[in-house]
Amino acid sequence: MTLTTRGSLALVVSFVVFVAIALPLDRSSTAAQQFALSFLAWVFLAIALVLQPPAIRVQVIVLVVVATLLECLGSLIWGAYTYRLENLPLYVPAGHGLFYLSALRAASLPVLQRHARAIVIAVTAGASAWMLYGLIARPLPDLLGFVTWAIFIRFIVRGRYPLLYAVSFLMTTALRRSSCTEPRSGSGPGPRSSPC
Repeated sequence: MTLTTRGSLALVVSFVVFVAIALPLDRSSTAAQQFALSFLAWVFLAIALVLQPPAIRVQVIVLVVVATLLECLGSLIWGAYTYRLENLPLYVPAGHGLFYLSALRAASLPVLQRHARAIVIAVTAGASAWMLYGLIARPLPDLLGFVTWAIFIRFIVRGRYPLLYAVSFLMTTALRRSSCTEPRSGSGPGPRSSPC
């Protein structure tokens, strides 16, 4: 089964619309309302996976399992960050799967494929400028940002799918900017009120 360009575009647009509606709703949701949003996210992921080839389904399922384990470790065990209701919202694992699937499908779009080299170069330059800003212009150097930038650069230079990594970087940046409108509680090391 191959997903058409129209199907890929429909998935990406649906993901953007879902995030644009669900994240603002979650900012003031109760636990029950958050559960309803989570249910919708899982239904969306299930429908999207049914339409994918088996190899992609396996990739997404493995990613969801690994990302969930890392979220539990970072948030619930280490306490590096906490979510608003001091839980791990059940939409987060499904969101990781939807995010990856959307990035994968966006990177397969012919218009992006035709300009892959220019996109990868532009995103790499932007990421590098952002990293330098974090190291030089902030009161405390963003060392975690530097480490994640180095990992990103390694994948851009040596990885098999640089366009996918560039698209993922852009999507992550957009998601963080759109969902992190509330200020952090404190600065520097230690727990924060959100993973933003």
